[in-house]
Amino acid sequence: MSLNAKPAAWTLRFFPARHAPAGAGADGQDMSAADQGPHRHRARISAAPVLNRDRLQESTGTVQSWKFHDFVSTFQLMLPHRVEKIHQALAAGDWEDARLAAQSLSWSASKAGACRLELIADLIGADLQSGRRTRARETACLLQGAATELATALARLSAG
Repeated sequence: MSLNAKPAAWTLRFFPARHAPAGAGADGQDMSAADQGPHRHRARISAAPVLNRDRLQESTGTVQSWKFHDFVSTFQLMLPHRVEKIHQALAAGDWEDARLAAQSLSWSASKAGACRLELIADLIGADLQSGRRTRARETACLLQGAATELATALARLSAG
């Protein structure tokens, strides 16, 4: 805790004063090239499994069950729409809609055992929550590749 002396008033600060980074804009948006993108998160994203089969089967049953095939086919049908909704909201600058779309994708990806897709959606949501819009847009560029990898893994799993 530090004390900050101002003329005629004392205020308490629980955290030391921080100065905006050199490249930050007036609204606190990170603008420097070093801060843009999920560079430090890329290793976590690429290390996350595309599909956690156990988690998927916990949600839907065995590969042979009708519940499994119904869930997987519905998830695959809705996935392009969910990804596109995030991209459209980010392009339009509708940050709240983009955050909600990312949260929705994260929840459904979690139920489907899509670990990598869930992580990407969580990062987009967290970036938007904290005002890092540029970084959220860059992270969103990873969605399509992760969705394609997931569709391939689900097709292999369904085939046998």
